[in-house]
Amino acid sequence: MMWKIATVMALLLLAGCGLGQSLINAGAENEQYKACVLNQVETLSANNGGGGVAVEKATEIVVAACKPQEDVYVVSMTDLVMTMTGSMVSKEKFLEDEEANLRRDLHDMAANLVTQNL
Repeated sequence: MMWKIATVMALLLLAGCGLGQSLINAGAENEQYKACVLNQVETLSANNGGGGVAVEKATEIVVAACKPQEDVYVVSMTDLVMTMTGSMVSKEKFLEDEEANLRRDLHDMAANLVTQNL
């Protein structure tokens, strides 16, 4: 038990006060991406006048339209990781290892939202 407390305390000392703000920023960017996807789905539905668009094609359109929010989210998550690790891992190494996973997760979320709302 003491080991766990010591580990958490060390993490908090290394990360400093920026951890809370980084978590808030990452959460906000995730919500911004969701809002972009939902807005694009609504626009796509309105432009098609009720006509069906294939889910795969709609997902491609939505993901392309929300690319700026996706990029901001990746930066935000990178900053969060840098804060959590006390910058023990370089940004380049993190992005090399995890950027594709972050983007894939966002694309999966977009596909789910398109399927639910189209």
